[in-house]
Amino acid sequence: MRNKNGSMTTVYQKVTVISFVFYCYSVLYLTFFPFQIQTGVYANQTNWLSRINFDPVLDLSALPNLIMLAPLSVYYYLMKKDTSFFKAVRLGFCVSFGIEFFQFLSNYFLGGWRGADVADIVVNTLGAAFGYLLVKAVVNKETTFPLFEKFKLYS
Repeated sequence: MRNKNGSMTTVYQKVTVISFVFYCYSVLYLTFFPFQIQTGVYANQTNWLSRINFDPVLDLSALPNLIMLAPLSVYYYLMKKDTSFFKAVRLGFCVSFGIEFFQFLSNYFLGGWRGADVADIVVNTLGAAFGYLLVKAVVNKETTFPLFEKFKLYS
């Protein structure tokens, strides 16, 4: 298999792509499934604004959300040559906002049990920021891990 440059794709690069696909499916599974539909008399009858949790309280339950998008920044670094902290944070925010928006839509239109939470957007975005800072700290050391460099999709 050849990449854009015409060179052969290495086993390490294939591992990057396959693990990224697995990561994406895992995030989808954790954020949307099991999918529950409640309609008719069993549907949630509250108005749409009350279905969004604006409570900014963060506790230990926010830890999974902090961890969930940290790998996204690592994959972003491995797959894109021109990366920056702000681009990684923007990507994390957009993905987190998309997840919460679709959770809200499924809750509102299908009566699903996943609700939108503003704190999740903040914590997921922080997780993406921490992931990018972590990968930059590992890569910018004087003794850069040569094995880590092999997983990049660009040269």
